[in-house]
Amino acid sequence: MEKKQHTLGFLLARASNSMAMYLNSVLRKEGIDLPHSQFVILKRLYFQDGISQQELADLVFKDTSAIKRTLDILEKKGLIERIPVTMRKNSIKITDAGRALTPKVMDCLERSKETCLHGISEDEYRMLTGILERIHQNIN
Repeated sequence: MEKKQHTLGFLLARASNSMAMYLNSVLRKEGIDLPHSQFVILKRLYFQDGISQQELADLVFKDTSAIKRTLDILEKKGLIERIPVTMRKNSIKITDAGRALTPKVMDCLERSKETCLHGISEDEYRMLTGILERIHQNIN
């Protein structure tokens, strides 16, 4: 029996990176300066505005230092703002510009998803997402 060359983790990371790079290229073609890593944060705030940096990190499974860097960039772009709640805690709010941009990016995401999932049936998609959810649950 031939030994498999790639681990499950490698294949998952490669697929995830490929999808993110493809979405980034679609966004660039549309003139949108918002890489996938920033969009993940903006989209979460679009649907769940006014949460803390720590809550945001927990929701998107990123460490708080990575979230802070992304928030700094989004704030410079005028897409989010930090509202002080206490001396140590901010509420992260999406701005009107961020709220207007998010649906445009979600449209690009849907178009890129069609390309990424070409040739994959609905049943295969449901099976794949179910398996990925179970892997996550098994670990947590």
